[in-house]
Amino acid sequence: MQWSQIKTLFILCFLVLDIYLLVQFIDKQDRAAQEQYPGGEDLTLQEELEREDISLGDIDVGVEKDSSISVLPMDYTDKQVGEIESLENQEAILNTEDLIVGHMDKPIPIAEDAGGEEISNIISNFIYQFDSYQFWKWDKDLNVLLFFQEKENQPIYYNQNALLLVYLNEDNEMEYYTQSMLGEATGTNESSKRTLIQPIQAIGTLYNNNELVSEDTVDVDYGYHTWISSLENGKQVFAPTYKVSVNDERDYFVNAIEGQVFSNSDESFTRDMVRENLGDIQLIPQDVDWKEDMINKLRTLTQTETETETNRSE
Repeated sequence: MQWSQIKTLFILCFLVLDIYLLVQFIDKQDRAAQEQYPGGEDLTLQEELEREDISLGDIDVGVEKDSSISVLPMDYTDKQVGEIESLENQEAILNTEDLIVGHMDKPIPIAEDAGGEEISNIISNFIYQFDSYQFWKWDKDLNVLLFFQEKENQPIYYNQNALLLVYLNEDNEMEYYTQSMLGEATGTNESSKRTLIQPIQAIGTLYNNNELVSEDTVDVDYGYHTWISSLENGKQVFAPTYKVSVNDERDYFVNAIEGQVFSNSDESFTRDMVRENLGDIQLIPQDVDWKEDMINKLRTLTQTETETETNRSE
């Protein structure tokens, strides 16, 4: 065999080998990417969840593209202040320019077993622009109802400037409430929207972080979470966010654009907001006859919560 033919044969062999190794490398990279960022059609993650006996509930949020939103605090007009002060069955005060504090003339009863929809229907006529709030939970330890304000028809999770707290008395009657509101949102035009990671990817992130265990059931909802908390003029920026609920007992919040997990402040949030409200109510004019009673009520709640935390730690 001539040397030229041998050389050609060697070149072809090395070429085939190089192609084979390149294909193997690309395949390995693809598998690694799928494991780290599993797509909606990825079976590997779903099979792994099934193998771990982790069930997927409702994870279709119906949103594929979105953008962060920028929101300024509510700038109340004289007309809005008049509407707040004329709400029925109560005395409502706009305190420190951004917090509405209300006292019911006649407390409104809430059934012990009432769900979110029933509760919302009961109190809707007594809250300013209540349609822009969504029921979150009934904190039984403090006997406080939590509602989150919505923007772009989605809730803003755990933000003190977009929050309604309803304080119930010992008979589960609505007696006091505090309400904060954000103004109009900007930054949601079509050109600024980006393709979101898929809900299954958010679940995969939690699974890889060992936040999911055998027999868990996972559901996904959609909303916004604080991204940048304070800019010029009090503006805040909120990121599109997946709320991943596990067994309807604990929630995780995953940035739906970048994939990182937001810190979960659920356990301390209500307590912190009650304390914030206590400080704000100190600023109510002295001639308001229910001011001291509300202060005493909130002081009792903060003391009760402190005792509860102490007992848990023991």
